[in-house]
Amino acid sequence: MSLYQPTHLSRNNPKLQYKHSRTRLVFSLSCFCYAISFFIYGPLSDQISTPLLVIFGCIGTIFYLSISGFIQSFKLYLFIISLTFFFAASVPAALFAYTAKITPKIGLIISASIVGMIFSRSFIAILTDNSSWQFAFMIYATLIFCTCLFIPYSIKNAASNHKLSIIQAYLNATQLLLHKTIIVFLLVGFIPFFIYLGISSFLTFYLKGAPYHLSSTTLGWLNFTGISAVIGATITSKLSQSIKSNNLLIICLLCISTSIIIIRLSSNLICITIEIFTLFQFVFSVQPIIMSIINQTVTVMSRGTISSLYLLACLAGGSTGTYLLGIVYKKPN
Repeated sequence: MSLYQPTHLSRNNPKLQYKHSRTRLVFSLSCFCYAISFFIYGPLSDQISTPLLVIFGCIGTIFYLSISGFIQSFKLYLFIISLTFFFAASVPAALFAYTAKITPKIGLIISASIVGMIFSRSFIAILTDNSSWQFAFMIYATLIFCTCLFIPYSIKNAASNHKLSIIQAYLNATQLLLHKTIIVFLLVGFIPFFIYLGISSFLTFYLKGAPYHLSSTTLGWLNFTGISAVIGATITSKLSQSIKSNNLLIICLLCISTSIIIIRLSSNLICITIEIFTLFQFVFSVQPIIMSIINQTVTVMSRGTISSLYLLACLAGGSTGTYLLGIVYKKPN
């Protein structure tokens, strides 16, 4: 049985189809809002103190995470969760900008963000399976609050010394989007995340159905295979010192394509797990390469903006991939 041939149960069960559709809508919309927010915060990250922008995002995220568990209306829930991701985006936007300005070793923060994302996806799945998603959200809000307390003491000299007007900052961001080289690499960032988040979200639906019937806890542990992404990002950062970046990028993209083909043809859970491991590793191997290339095309004071634009492209790819692959999944042959 091919991975892209959903079982009879998942295709013809109206309740399961409805549940998948709502889940896909929540993920796609929140990911889209998260992506768009990077265009808003990107120029600001070059003009506003990093601790201030991070604390702003943390407070907003804590507030909306806390109230989301009490919402009864699905439409209102979509609005609240979208606002949650809007505020949450300011944190990575600010920190990527800060890191890009103080060190060329952008692979380090990418590795840290990968660990956080992989751990978070697994941790919340396990918490939800053993308690409830409301409880999991409250735990997240508490963790963010605790982290927020250390921010003023952890980030030094974060403010920009050459500030532009807000209008000029957004005009500069728009000009970057018209740069041919940057457009190409933003597209290269879009495609792997279209694949990565699209397939990983789709696999959640698929592996919960027959013949696997995996629980949320098991899926959470399975998601830990994504920790391989840290290995990929670290190795790529080292290899980029001896191999031309463009060549290394092509190798990684070819490996991503190979992983997708093998997953497409697989029905064995062990084989799927191994290829998820490989896919995650090479998708995130691409990130430090592209970040390094695009950071070299702009001035130091625009690195916050370009980092945010790249994250926007990646997450827009993930949001689009999740939505479109969901349509493919439920469409009969």
